[in-house]
Amino acid sequence: MRWVVAVALLALLAGCTSTVSGSAAAGSTPITDGTTVTTTPDEPTTTDPTSTEPTSTLDPPPTEIDPAADQQYCDGTITGALGKPMQVVVVNTPSGRIDCDGAGAVLVDYYASRPQPDPGSEPIVVAGFACNQVPHPDIPQVICSDGDSLLYSMWRQGG
Repeated sequence: MRWVVAVALLALLAGCTSTVSGSAAAGSTPITDGTTVTTTPDEPTTTDPTSTEPTSTLDPPPTEIDPAADQQYCDGTITGALGKPMQVVVVNTPSGRIDCDGAGAVLVDYYASRPQPDPGSEPIVVAGFACNQVPHPDIPQVICSDGDSLLYSMWRQGG
């Protein structure tokens, strides 16, 4: 029995990489007011609007980014809205900043769930981040926040 557990643990650890990838709608759940969203890596996402001890409650992400905020533009691009290349940007907050690989993975999963821009849609939870299309998509296009970290995607600028 211990041998089986050890092999399973090694297989799980071997699967951990920093490659930015996503799975269609994995861990994506619509956010609604008064609903608790609980996500764990090994269990499906559940919502329980009557929970008395929420494990995770996320506010919808902001609808705009302060242009003067300290930001890092990540190397490379991800496949985003309409299958086009999108730039990933992480914003420094008082709580710190998510790394570019993690931000890219969140956005890849978002676009797997929502490949078409839809500014009127409800936010969804992706990998512990509340994400949504901004009302007037320009810069940024999609914003995600977990209450501590802030990230967004934008169309590539320039030639």
